[in-house]
Amino acid sequence: MRLFIAIPLPKGIKQQLLDLQQPIDGMRWQPQEQMHLTLKFVGEVDKTTASELQEELDKIDHPEFSITIAGIGYFPESKQPKVVWAGINQNTDLQELHKKVEDRCEKIGIAPENRPYKPHVTIARIKSTSKRAVTSFINKHKKFALPDISVNEFVLYESKLHPDGASHHQLQTYLLKSNQ
Repeated sequence: MRLFIAIPLPKGIKQQLLDLQQPIDGMRWQPQEQMHLTLKFVGEVDKTTASELQEELDKIDHPEFSITIAGIGYFPESKQPKVVWAGINQNTDLQELHKKVEDRCEKIGIAPENRPYKPHVTIARIKSTSKRAVTSFINKHKKFALPDISVNEFVLYESKLHPDGASHHQLQTYLLKSNQ
């Protein structure tokens, strides 16, 4: 099973991200059903590990919080772009939730990410688009920002790869603690 842990986005927010799309050769825009904020890409695991992961994630105790999507960029920053993303403003609550997820994964033997956590929503994947076309798109949308988004859950997803991309299926939803 190919798994990842993410925060789902409200339909209205996804629509605003879809509204950014424009025809650019070599750029494949993410469909709405693939838009989310990844907390941890787990990768391939067996059913036993998946079951242990579900149990560990269930132990996470974290309050609800809000995030702000702002800015457009790409990865990798110093090379030919491969991914275009919408950024997430610096957020202590999000960083703490990410850390708790990483800790729970490590507890059952899932290796931690070796890069710093850079929260983002992937909006496009790049096959052969020129760096100039990508930077032109980013400059056109550099003031892009959306209203605050309430985060009250995160989800364990299974990702199934297909020739035309991946499909994501929710395996389990974990509610955050209400602030009331």
